[in-house]
Amino acid sequence: MAQQLTIKQIAEMAGVSTGTVDRILHNRGKVSPEAMAAVQEVLSTQSYKYNLHTSAVAFKKTGKSLKLIITIPSSDKGEYWDLIRKGIDRGLNEYGDFDIDTQYRFFDQFNSLSCRSVFEKIAKEDCSAVIIGTTYAEETASLCASLSARGIPYIFVDGTVSGTKPVASFKADQLACGRLMARLIDGFTPQGKELALLLPRRAGTQISNNSAIRMASFKSYFKEKGKQRIVREAQFSTASADETHSEVRAFLKRNPEVGGIAVVISNGYLIADAMDAAGISGVIVGGFDITDGNARCLRKGTLDFLINQHPQQQGFSAVECMLHYLLYRKPDSSLQEDLPIGIVFPENLDFWQEY
Repeated sequence: MAQQLTIKQIAEMAGVSTGTVDRILHNRGKVSPEAMAAVQEVLSTQSYKYNLHTSAVAFKKTGKSLKLIITIPSSDKGEYWDLIRKGIDRGLNEYGDFDIDTQYRFFDQFNSLSCRSVFEKIAKEDCSAVIIGTTYAEETASLCASLSARGIPYIFVDGTVSGTKPVASFKADQLACGRLMARLIDGFTPQGKELALLLPRRAGTQISNNSAIRMASFKSYFKEKGKQRIVREAQFSTASADETHSEVRAFLKRNPEVGGIAVVISNGYLIADAMDAAGISGVIVGGFDITDGNARCLRKGTLDFLINQHPQQQGFSAVECMLHYLLYRKPDSSLQEDLPIGIVFPENLDFWQEY
């Protein structure tokens, strides 16, 4: 466990004055490179944990304020991105003793053109930092290049994008998520039955960053294991329940041998509801995350399992880490980037919801 040293103890161990330590910890005033190195050495070897609440008091005395832009997909209540937002808002409330001007910039998660338009505007804004939902890789990389050129730090939630340098990223390992989905669907679906990979239809030229990784990892699992499973792929509409139901029924009618369905994003309940309305049973359905709709279907038995990526924790950790970085100009190494992956069944749903 991290030791909470006093400023006096740090000063004694580093061989500097308490005033020097105070200036380093609160990022104010000038100190010599030698003093900085000595204090940083103590903080590193003693696993010192900064107290953000205490630091906020010192920060307020400077008369400065922070402008934090958060750009994530818009979402209905209880959906995946709403859970990430709840985690972000919880972090902002927890550290409300900072003077933070928080501004959300939402985009349509099913439309890469919407994402591009929002990101292009953010690239021109003045701010202290940005928290980014990495739904579309190309648009994210472009925004990050603009932010880096202007010296503006950024943190990712829900993924990573190659060629970028975020302060940190808070996510589940998407390669592991795809393989885990494949292992579970393979294990629960009788041999000889076909499998299906379903994802929502999107406008623009791209599928989401995470969907692409999960799908590739899902398929590679069977190749690596030498399993001869037929995997069907299809997209479905999220425009309306009637449209979703119609497309799911048509897909299963065309592919009557499908015995297991993996829904690669967090709206598996749409597939479960469509099958339930059509009276289709005996097909294993797995999805991602404990959204309100997914929890409802898991309890009802129309969804068989969920893979949980801890969206609320992603959002909370992103705020906490960014505030730490803005104060001390280095990441908090005690915060992990890959969150644990949970497997949720009806029997342990209550535990995961409380957790």
